[in-house]
Amino acid sequence: MQLEPGRLVRSKAGRDAGKLFLVYRVLEDGFVLVIDGDKRPVARPKRKNPRHLEACSAVADGLGARWARGESVKDAEVRAALELLAAKVKEAG
Repeated sequence: MQLEPGRLVRSKAGRDAGKLFLVYRVLEDGFVLVIDGDKRPVARPKRKNPRHLEACSAVADGLGARWARGESVKDAEVRAALELLAAKVKEAG
């Protein structure tokens, strides 16, 4: 599954293992920046190796499109989207 802005991912390694994030940006070196709107706000994203992330099928299309256009997104919007997508993934199993 391809990692693109807005994709829901679960951390597989590190002290944040098991935590859900949204992909904020894919860097040229292959790494990604992830955010959760709480401990990792938009202003301070976490740089992660994609091998340490498990991509989920859910995508926050609206947020990803806004980031692609260069628009800013508030942390509250990120938290709301993350909560909604997490519920969808949990429901789907």
